[in-house]
Amino acid sequence: MTGPATLTTAPAPAAGGPVVSAAPGRRRVVIGTLTSLVLLVVGIAASLFVGARSVDPAVVWSVLGTLPGQLLSGDLAAAVAPGSGAVMDEVVVAARVPRTITAVLVGAALAVAGAGLQGATRNPLGDPGLLGLTAGAALGVVLGLAFAPAAGPSVVALFSVIGALVAGMVVVGAGRLGADSGTGLVLAGAAVTAGCTAVTSSLVIALPGVLDRFRFWGLGSVARSGAPEIGAAVPFLLLGLVLVLAGAAALDALALGDDMARGLGVGPVAGRAVVLGGVVILSGVATALAGPIAFLGLLVPHLLRRLVGVGNRVVLGLPVLVGPAVLLFADTIGRVIAPPGEIAVGVMTVAIGVPFLIALLRANRGVSTS
Repeated sequence: MTGPATLTTAPAPAAGGPVVSAAPGRRRVVIGTLTSLVLLVVGIAASLFVGARSVDPAVVWSVLGTLPGQLLSGDLAAAVAPGSGAVMDEVVVAARVPRTITAVLVGAALAVAGAGLQGATRNPLGDPGLLGLTAGAALGVVLGLAFAPAAGPSVVALFSVIGALVAGMVVVGAGRLGADSGTGLVLAGAAVTAGCTAVTSSLVIALPGVLDRFRFWGLGSVARSGAPEIGAAVPFLLLGLVLVLAGAAALDALALGDDMARGLGVGPVAGRAVVLGGVVILSGVATALAGPIAFLGLLVPHLLRRLVGVGNRVVLGLPVLVGPAVLLFADTIGRVIAPPGEIAVGVMTVAIGVPFLIALLRANRGVSTS
């Protein structure tokens, strides 16, 4: 004879063990948001004021003073394109302002994409680079450059998004989304990345015109985009952000399991599809703007989960601030670390992030990320 059913609760963590709340306290969220804002402001200032070429801060402030009116009037080209005449003004307007804007857009896109992937796949290794989206987007860009060399930035961005979409569909089809799909997704991502990279390299070698445009872009750089590229990327970026952020509540339900999510009125397939659609768009537009930049989408969500908890409403929102800050600092360090040249930001993100991620994973051992 059995006794009456009882409701049990999970045991409390051992003393000294890691504790991560699924519903981060309001204070942690507020502190995290304010800290992220400060880091972003400092990163923007460093990107504008610091570089291989010295610029008088008064010149920077003078140039920046004209930007709000141009942006409010919708004249993005005038806001970030050269034409002021003065040499120092040209350095700021033609180089540093578009570079900073690009870093902010790309950092936000990759960080949110990584957080969305980790939540939708319940895989702590979810990252646009590791799961093949970046390689697919890069192949799409190269195909666009090869077969539509006169195409504008919007068409190139569209090619990039399509490439990421096809790669993502192959990875999901091969890896099978599900509770035990983590290893399968990573292996499928590695295979897709290898295949896309091989085709991309073959096209670049075979087509000299593509090689000239791909040479610097292929390393990952925020220094190559101007007003046309930025203007073409913004609509894609906004659409991707809306889709991922709209799926935050669904991901919180899915973290409890598909059956529980259905009981809460959330369809697992539809919930994941919305988020993954946004992830594909963000990965594609980021790659079109700056080339393949690794690691950012993996690092930022892990860092935020460590600091503010694992609730997707927070982890999908704060990367909009933290991702740009990390990328801005990485780019600024790359500009000044080896004068008169510079190190591409794609190289810097790996050099800065790998040791930090190893330490983070060691500290996070045994802590859930979903």
